[in-house]
Amino acid sequence: MKKKHPLRTYVFTWACNLIALTITIFHWGEGESLTEFVNYTTIIWLILICLARHGGLFNFVDSKISAGLACVVEFAALVVLPFPLFALSILVSCVVIIADRIRKRHPEPFLGPDINASNVIISGFIGMSVFQVTTEMFPDSEFFFSIALFVMASLYGTFQILIVNTLICLDEKISWLRGPAIQKSTVLTEGILVITGSLLAVTYLYNSYLLLFFIIPALLLQKLLQNANKAQLIYIDEKTGIYNYRYFDEKINEQFLKSKRQGEDLSLIFGDMDYLRDINNNYGHSLGDEAISAIGQVFKKGQEGKYISARFGGEEFVMILPETDIVRAKQVAEEIRKEVEHLDLKAASEEKVSLTISLGVASYPKDARDIQTLIQFADEALYEAKRLGRNRVCQYSDDFKELSIEQGRGNDVKVN
Repeated sequence: MKKKHPLRTYVFTWACNLIALTITIFHWGEGESLTEFVNYTTIIWLILICLARHGGLFNFVDSKISAGLACVVEFAALVVLPFPLFALSILVSCVVIIADRIRKRHPEPFLGPDINASNVIISGFIGMSVFQVTTEMFPDSEFFFSIALFVMASLYGTFQILIVNTLICLDEKISWLRGPAIQKSTVLTEGILVITGSLLAVTYLYNSYLLLFFIIPALLLQKLLQNANKAQLIYIDEKTGIYNYRYFDEKINEQFLKSKRQGEDLSLIFGDMDYLRDINNNYGHSLGDEAISAIGQVFKKGQEGKYISARFGGEEFVMILPETDIVRAKQVAEEIRKEVEHLDLKAASEEKVSLTISLGVASYPKDARDIQTLIQFADEALYEAKRLGRNRVCQYSDDFKELSIEQGRGNDVKVN
């Protein structure tokens, strides 16, 4: 299913594309002629860039960052080639990627490769400008060349991350500080790739044949990064993009031990979508999947940086709230309930489909003294919300023990 992007995503993308094209055209007028463009060095780097960038630095449609050889080769080319030729090589590689997407009938062949190429050109222009000014001031100093190269790499990597993070946050409507591109692991990966690109460029400038010695280490680096990404993906629920039960199972133990050790509150929110079966029966399972995905994004949006959302499976969701008492947890649950209630989901006939969710809240140490009891009480609070008519938030109470929980489950849960 084609992802629906908000207008501001396209506006930001077009703005970046326009800036990148302006930079390229301006510098091309001051740079190499077309005859000078066709030379041994440029052809080598054009081929390397096209091969490395195939697939892009990140897959925008899915908003997942996948580090790879692209960043290494792009930065090395930025150092080796005159900037106009570098920019032209990036544009050519962009056309190659778009052509391949059209051939494969990609739902959005242009969106993704265009902003990726623009990001590289803009970040490269900023880094190269500082590099040129520094090296022109100290043309014969190897020390200042090294400093200039380090600053260039830092600026290039920083602006790459800033642009990607802004784009993803605009697209997914989340706070910029909660964007995935500025997380520690992503920044560290970007730094490693840019440094590797610097070493590749310096090696090539010293002796182009030494480039062969980079092939095996570069492939090994790519493999390591891919394995790291796969290791993280085992914790991600494909349908919603939030964490899955496996991740919750690990984190709840970790957070509980931390809360117990530091004497802090720890709360849980259990959520269960109402009437999913009716949506599947009346509108089809594809709309039901879209509804689950939309609710997953509400939980993701409500994380506020320190909370952890996960999908249990089916239409069930959970949120771990470290350092959060029952009062604040109930407020967060109510915010989620209202957000779900106001989701704009439409069937193929343009008929608006109403979505609601029932939520239960429990807290340590107020309600429970161990993990299993905390989970059980949050679960019981959820089923009490179902029993009372759904689309509501229930806080755990000792009075639940006097109710027939099993009866509540039999009457309500199976109906969805």
